[in-house]
Amino acid sequence: MIDKPTPSGPEEKTSTFWTELKRRKVMRVGITYAVVAWIIIQVAATTFASFGIPEWAFRFVVIMLVLGLPVALIITWAFELTPDGIKTTKHAREKQGTKPLSEGQQKKRNWMAYLVGALIPTLIFGALALFFYFQAKPAQEPLPSSISQLPSTDNDKSIAVLPLTNMSPDPDNAFFADGVHEEILTNLAKIRKLLVIGRTSTLQYRDTVKPLKQIGSELGVKYLLEGSVQRAGDQVRVTVQLIETESEGHIWAQSYTRKLDDFFAIISSISKEISGELQTVLSPEEIAGIERRPTQNQEAYDLYLKGLQADSRSAERFTLLEKAVELDPDFYEAWHRLLVDGAMAFRYNQRIDQALLAKTRYALSQIKRTAPNPSMYLHAQAVLVYNERNDMEGSIGLLLKAAQNPDDYEAQATLAWRYMEMGKMLEALPFLEAAIRADPLDFPIIFRTVSCYQRLGMWEKGRAQIQRNLERRPDLIFWSTLLASHNYLQTGDRDAYVEGLKSLRGSDEGNSYIEAVVATISRDLSRALELVDDSPAKNTYDLSLAHYFDFKFSLRSRESMKALIWFELGNREQWQIAAEKAKVGFKDIVAMDPIADPDFWSNLAICHALTGERDLMEQTIAEVRKRTSSPNWRYRRGDLTEMHIVICYLVFGDNDKAIETLEAASKMDGPIFLNRELDLWFIFDRLRGDPRFDKLLVD
Repeated sequence: MIDKPTPSGPEEKTSTFWTELKRRKVMRVGITYAVVAWIIIQVAATTFASFGIPEWAFRFVVIMLVLGLPVALIITWAFELTPDGIKTTKHAREKQGTKPLSEGQQKKRNWMAYLVGALIPTLIFGALALFFYFQAKPAQEPLPSSISQLPSTDNDKSIAVLPLTNMSPDPDNAFFADGVHEEILTNLAKIRKLLVIGRTSTLQYRDTVKPLKQIGSELGVKYLLEGSVQRAGDQVRVTVQLIETESEGHIWAQSYTRKLDDFFAIISSISKEISGELQTVLSPEEIAGIERRPTQNQEAYDLYLKGLQADSRSAERFTLLEKAVELDPDFYEAWHRLLVDGAMAFRYNQRIDQALLAKTRYALSQIKRTAPNPSMYLHAQAVLVYNERNDMEGSIGLLLKAAQNPDDYEAQATLAWRYMEMGKMLEALPFLEAAIRADPLDFPIIFRTVSCYQRLGMWEKGRAQIQRNLERRPDLIFWSTLLASHNYLQTGDRDAYVEGLKSLRGSDEGNSYIEAVVATISRDLSRALELVDDSPAKNTYDLSLAHYFDFKFSLRSRESMKALIWFELGNREQWQIAAEKAKVGFKDIVAMDPIADPDFWSNLAICHALTGERDLMEQTIAEVRKRTSSPNWRYRRGDLTEMHIVICYLVFGDNDKAIETLEAASKMDGPIFLNRELDLWFIFDRLRGDPRFDKLLVD
């Protein structure tokens, strides 16, 4: 009998190949690898942004994981686990021959397959994640100081909406043109692939004569949208044009005429057409957001817009907003503005207006009902928690959840402020830099960003921010004085600081501030005394000579400053008169507000010292320290209030106690550059010559 030859055709070869794949555990490795890689991609997608790791890094990780799969399969095919360890497949087969594997060896090979499949993607991800995490730490390299050298943007889809011109026959309709401008900005900001510059920055170009190319450079955008609004009777006409800033060429223009009650459709059309011109594909969620109407009631919307034109703490504003929500109880934007304004007013009314608080809490309940997104309610909660109870940690916890919504720019900016107030500068910095990118001309954002850079020792980055704005607006003395103080804080050159300030005098209304500071720092106290009364301030408790220049040595009233100057000049009668006047105001404030800023208490302690009330001074100091032991105040006010306590001891001539207090304050983590403040202010001169004090003046 003749044996049939063994088949060796394509089918047999394929069968043998698949059998070999199974035997070498290649399939198990591939499946395990795919599962683990998928889990890693989900983890990276949700965590990279939280650690400040750039978006491109996530894409790179995905690519590396995909490329790692064939590497894992090749390794599994080429090597086998044997009783003598891992060998190449060729050597393992030669040694093993046709002898089957034992059950124990088979289990080991199974576990080895799972291990290889899981270990390779994990190692790839771990190495890349660590690399990108450390790369994402804020760099300390200097930035170019000239505005022309700073990059405008890396985003080809960046746009700024300039204030729209009111073409209505009735000039009182200007509020409506501002409303259309605000709605266009809000809608475009919902398109996540667009970088839309904030309203604070764009409003600075109302009635400007600057070339569009220059505006685009200053805002760092590739496109500008400009136009006009005309409202007459029940008709609205909106004309807009999209401009490429570099060439100043018009790439799209459109005019819309609708009935007044349908003008939101115009806003929606503008947003969609701009998205199309910039080749941005809208998601269903973005389309729904763009098409959402804030209110169906035009009268309510008009009242809302008029309310926004009024002062934020005025009765007129609250009345207009309340009428708006009466007409449309589902008007979320009006409820949100009522809550924010109400919470701020409650705080600055020293938290005694319980009726206002009740209205603000009611607004929060309506926001919960009407907010288009849950994050908006969380943000509103955070605003009320902070302003009602000064609960810093609670506010941060709510803002962290709200900031997960990438559209909530305001929550992200507020989170940066709260982090700074807690002394968490590294946590604040990414949010600050994002905020300044979206609103590059917003004074408070720039000011806080510079302060953050200072605390982190990133002096050149801070200087670049100041220089950029100084070159843009050389007429504003604010930027020149901020640059002078920045240089002083870094170098400690007091003489250069004084000379720099002297050269700025007479530039604008900040002149009296500058002269007062120059006189104080130069120890020309008689002249400083004259200038204190001339310095502009909104009210008696709004004067801080240092505040204008970002120094933290804060005396909360004119009378406090006058009392200290009279004390230094040795006129007891005058310093006690001034201290008594200041004391009345501070006692009223701390009596009205159960959680008043410890700074008010430490100012009150200085007044008690100046009027010779040592026991009351010590009691007030104890109250100050009790309050600054709270995490809500520890960083913000700890070292500042200790400096005020030092002044108390100096008034009584207790220099040893004063220096002991300063030594303890120097070890605190706080916003003050203590050695700079001690060198700057005349009251501490009486400690000079003491080696312990002189040591504190050294960097």
